[in-house]
Amino acid sequence: MTVQGILARTSCFASIQGCYTMTMKALALLGSAIIALGGCSGPKSTEANGTAAAGPATTATRVRGVVQSVGANALAVQTYDGRAVSVALDTKTGFAWVVGSSLATLKDGDFIGTATTGTGDAVRAVELVIFPESMRGTGEGHYDWDVPGVVAAAGGDTSGSSAMTNGTVEQQSAMTNGTVEQQSAMTNGTVTEGAGKPGETTLTVSYKGGKTKVLVPAGTPVVRFEPTQRSVLAKGQKVFVVTDASAPGAKFVAIGKDGITPPM
Repeated sequence: MTVQGILARTSCFASIQGCYTMTMKALALLGSAIIALGGCSGPKSTEANGTAAAGPATTATRVRGVVQSVGANALAVQTYDGRAVSVALDTKTGFAWVVGSSLATLKDGDFIGTATTGTGDAVRAVELVIFPESMRGTGEGHYDWDVPGVVAAAGGDTSGSSAMTNGTVEQQSAMTNGTVEQQSAMTNGTVTEGAGKPGETTLTVSYKGGKTKVLVPAGTPVVRFEPTQRSVLAKGQKVFVVTDASAPGAKFVAIGKDGITPPM
């Protein structure tokens, strides 16, 4: 092989390796940043279908709204309730597209997150996120959550309480229609078996310390996270941002692709 050929192959390999490294770095940032999706206060045990589990301790706050401008080190966001918020960005901020999906794509073993309303045996999903494999196990448990983006964007009451449950979906089954209540929660888990029919479905989601049955009504927004880069940010995008008082820049920015409202 000629020297030119060796150099060409070396250059090609370096390029592929560079792309792989960039992708893995994005996944690592996203996986670590998404941990901040947990509660805004310290650990707290909450009840879900009779079982309790403590959520992760964080000092996180969440910003939901529309991008007004993108600066070198900050993002200007108008929240759904009309506030102007400046979000600092740095090299540790993770970014992800929020892309449309459906329950038809949910398969055994998937790790999910779902914001819900209600308590006890009347927990109903208002949105559902299917996580990439790299984020499996993130924020596992059941803990406080605030008003989901799908509710806030529609002008819903932003003063309601809520919760988050991250765990493993053990079972799916068909259910009847119901009414979404004010109280909300989040359930993340892994699908292990599924059944049911078109319309509403019930997911049994287990996590460390307990399990929760979540009714997913027909029409519930279902999305997926796809890792991306800061360069995709643009005015007019709908975003879900997690910041933390302990960090100089935002932990995580989820960006609705093709006009999607990040529902979490």
